Amino acid sequence: MKIKDLGSEFKLLDKIKSLSKKINNNFISQIGDDCAIIDKTKEAGKYELKRNCKTSKTGNGKYELITTDILVEDNHFSMKFSTSFQIGAKAIECNVSDIASCGGLPRYCVISLVLPKDTTVKFLEGLYKGMNDACRKYNIDIVGGDTTSGAIIVINIAMFGEVEKDMLCRRSDAKVGDLILVTGCLGRSCSGLNLFLQGKEKLGETKYYLEPVARLNKAREIAKYVNAMIDISDGLASETRHICIMSDCGAVIYKDKIPIDKQTIKDAKTCGKDPYDYALSGGEDYELLFTLSKNDYNKHKHLFKDCFVVGEIVEKEKGIKLAEIINGKEVKKELGKGYEHF
Repeated sequence: MKIKDLGSEFKLLDKIKSLSKKINNNFISQIGDDCAIIDKTKEAGKYELKRNCKTSKTGNGKYELITTDILVEDNHFSMKFSTSFQIGAKAIECNVSDIASCGGLPRYCVISLVLPKDTTVKFLEGLYKGMNDACRKYNIDIVGGDTTSGAIIVINIAMFGEVEKDMLCRRSDAKVGDLILVTGCLGRSCSGLNLFLQGKEKLGETKYYLEPVARLNKAREIAKYVNAMIDISDGLASETRHICIMSDCGAVIYKDKIPIDKQTIKDAKTCGKDPYDYALSGGEDYELLFTLSKNDYNKHKHLFKDCFVVGEIVEKEKGIKLAEIINGKEVKKELGKGYEHF
């Protein structure tokens, strides 16, 4: 059997989980969450890390967060469309987005690069200028990494952060009856990419694809009231499914409530595409998808005035559905899987 025969990225993650054995006692998240969550106040176990590794300490009221993301040339970025500065900044932003979705703050990172031997020094300088610019914005230190040569450019970042225990958000804590919200309009990044792919980039908006921004400040504002949260890197459909699987629940997303701005609708038409496909399956919006109780939503409405209610959490038996009005009647169908890497 080959990886492609597993059928989906979800099945691949299940396989990886089955092959990964837990040794220490202070790892409190599941493999598959946006970050690994470490309780530094608990005893790790019989093995202790010594030397060769950078160590960190967090206060008794905080968890340590660890996340990692890979950007692969011609998969996550193209040298034809993006500057090296933009690529570097994006590499940091997508990792910050993972920390944000857990309610935390990023602190430092290590960067590993695969570079073809004919990569220009100018590209490397631009890449690190972009990374450093983004790191300054979030007060992140670059503290190490690794390099090797290869056929294409690969950027891997491991980022470390921390979160107060009362602000921790995971994918696995959605509750039946919760509202589902997003922090902004969706589909804008995918729209920009499609403009580039069709050679129509001068006819529309591409900045959301080229220069994504993590919603760190918003995450910090709302984290205390959120039950489950995830960043939208693979589309609304995929992220909703992640929350439902890890929270053992179902969901209904209302198509007419999905926020898509006028520019994205216009640009999708230019490319002959459906803007709802961009929002549901396009990915790389790096908005936040989160759930919270109706009571907390009503009690703290001022915090969510710039967010959009797009659905609700339901019992697992009801499935994961997309609801839309057709000929005056509500029709529910299975919500798609979203963007798949495999």
